[in-house]
Amino acid sequence: MATLAVALVAPLGGCSVAKQIVGADPKPVDESPQKAREKVEAYLAAMGKRDAAAGRKELCPTLAGTFDKTATGDGGDFNKKTKVSGGIVTDVRADGNGQKVTTAMLVTPPGGKPTPVGVVFLVTNIDTGWCIAGEDPAVVLPSMPSSSSPTPSQ
Repeated sequence: MATLAVALVAPLGGCSVAKQIVGADPKPVDESPQKAREKVEAYLAAMGKRDAAAGRKELCPTLAGTFDKTATGDGGDFNKKTKVSGGIVTDVRADGNGQKVTTAMLVTPPGGKPTPVGVVFLVTNIDTGWCIAGEDPAVVLPSMPSSSSPTPSQ
């Protein structure tokens, strides 16, 4: 039995089957843009449903205190009087601290008209996994971008 094992291993010594098939060592796939996009899309979906608990799950622990104080208040992402709809990711770019995810959505204040708004989120990977680490202030957009999903850039 030992002779058979040595006979089978000996011809493979010093070479890798993967190298024979692929050539050079394959490069690992960077999943950062996709993971960042998924976190922000989940947050946008929670905003659309006004589900603050679901939105909070997407945030890094460092944002929890601020989120709990402001999320459902005036101007908060989950204010029950403000409607958020059509949230889409328009761009994902590498940033020194993670991934910057640019979004667009329609925000309708109480008694107001829908306004296209853009928000940039910083998504990072910490010990507990991917999470939203920051949100830049919203800016009013001239129009709502198309809902097609662009390919993430790096």
